[in-house]
Amino acid sequence: MSNPTTEATGLRAGSVRTGHLVFFVVAAAAPLTVLAGFAPLAFLVGGQTAPVGYLVAGLVYLLFAVGFTTISRHVRNTGAFYGYIRAGLGAVPGGAAALLAYAGYALGQIGFCAAAGLFASNLVELVTGAKVSWGICALVIALAVGALAYAKVEVGARVLAVLLVAEIGILFVLAAAILVKGAPDGLSLAGFNPGSWTLSALGPLFVLTFIVYIGFEQTAVYSEECDDPRTAVPRATYVAVVLLAVVYTFISWMILMGIGASNLEKVLAGDLSAVVFDVNTQYLGTAATDVLQVLIVTSFFAGVLALQNASSRYLFALGRDGLLPRALGRSHPRTGSPATAVVVQTVIVFVAIAAFAVGGFDPYLQVVIWTNTPTLVAVLVLQIATSIAVVVFFRRNPRGESAWHRLVAPALSAIALLAVLVLVCAKLSLLTALGVGGNLLIMVPLVVAAVVGAVRGASVGPVSAGQLDDRDRTELALETYS
Repeated sequence: MSNPTTEATGLRAGSVRTGHLVFFVVAAAAPLTVLAGFAPLAFLVGGQTAPVGYLVAGLVYLLFAVGFTTISRHVRNTGAFYGYIRAGLGAVPGGAAALLAYAGYALGQIGFCAAAGLFASNLVELVTGAKVSWGICALVIALAVGALAYAKVEVGARVLAVLLVAEIGILFVLAAAILVKGAPDGLSLAGFNPGSWTLSALGPLFVLTFIVYIGFEQTAVYSEECDDPRTAVPRATYVAVVLLAVVYTFISWMILMGIGASNLEKVLAGDLSAVVFDVNTQYLGTAATDVLQVLIVTSFFAGVLALQNASSRYLFALGRDGLLPRALGRSHPRTGSPATAVVVQTVIVFVAIAAFAVGGFDPYLQVVIWTNTPTLVAVLVLQIATSIAVVVFFRRNPRGESAWHRLVAPALSAIALLAVLVLVCAKLSLLTALGVGGNLLIMVPLVVAAVVGAVRGASVGPVSAGQLDDRDRTELALETYS
């Protein structure tokens, strides 16, 4: 199959630096919304051991990052997971991974957009007294995000930088206030004592702590736009995982200390969604909590923008490689953005949000849960498949990589993440509050996407030399004809 012209399908090389990558991927994880929304549930399940769950998840993802960043030095494709799995496991698994990844990120964007609309609606009412539906707010956010994604990639990076610094900043201000003013029961590391851990608590806890790292793997999505992808992608990936691990572990521990061990059971018996806001009010005052309300909205907005960028680039890669209509693989001649894919993705999200709003669905209990839970499952499957693909890709030719980078770390991460996937599937109702039938139903889009992708992948064929780094193209040719 002939390749489309570079002019029509090239993203703007050299436009993304390491700092930009960190902002993109940490914003996708939305640390403020995670700690305000998910941490109290982690406290309820794991108690004082909740920070340990975040730490363990961070360590496992550092292990995954070893193989992930190693193959990123040899395979360049804005489709990331798709490109790596296709290069390692072949066209059919690669095609399945391609549409599975797109479906996962697109569903995640729809869910984040709905949540952003809900919190924006609440904020508008709080500030002005006017009632604006969550659907209207979400539609405005979808259009604003689409406009930013259509512009040069640096524009979105600057917006994310400001929003991310603000949301992480207020979390550390809260932590500092707890340290300075003192915790009700003093500081304690009891939760980090292995003697206090129980398997019955750690299993459900890991379900809640692994999901919050989703997004860091998006560094490779920007590999074709990096000034130096061989160093920028690995560096940004490690920085993002370490930053998220520190924020989640340290801040969750500080919030627990702010609540106090003696008060924890009583606090968790109340409104879980108010836990972090109440602690913030206690230590920083009502004005700071008003600021926190605003930053929750901007945190979701940043997450929507990051997921829009990822989804659009997957659409772009799939169009360019012929798995989807070629028109999706066109980039803007001036901005270098995946323009057609951005427009299509914006329309898809807009229509989905409008349908949910008109249908009277609850934005949080239904839309977010029905969309973001499949995102978690999809990304875990892709991470496992990528780890396996790394081992296979380097099997015949190590390409100068050590056994740790090409074999041991990827194999261990595949095993660890498979265990997490089994836990997630076993405890899915903890996230969705649905029965078996309902949980299977919300996974249908993933199954359909994977099947269609596999069929399309078979028609496209194996990875081309153009997707490999320059120094690997000769090796690919030698392997092809050996």
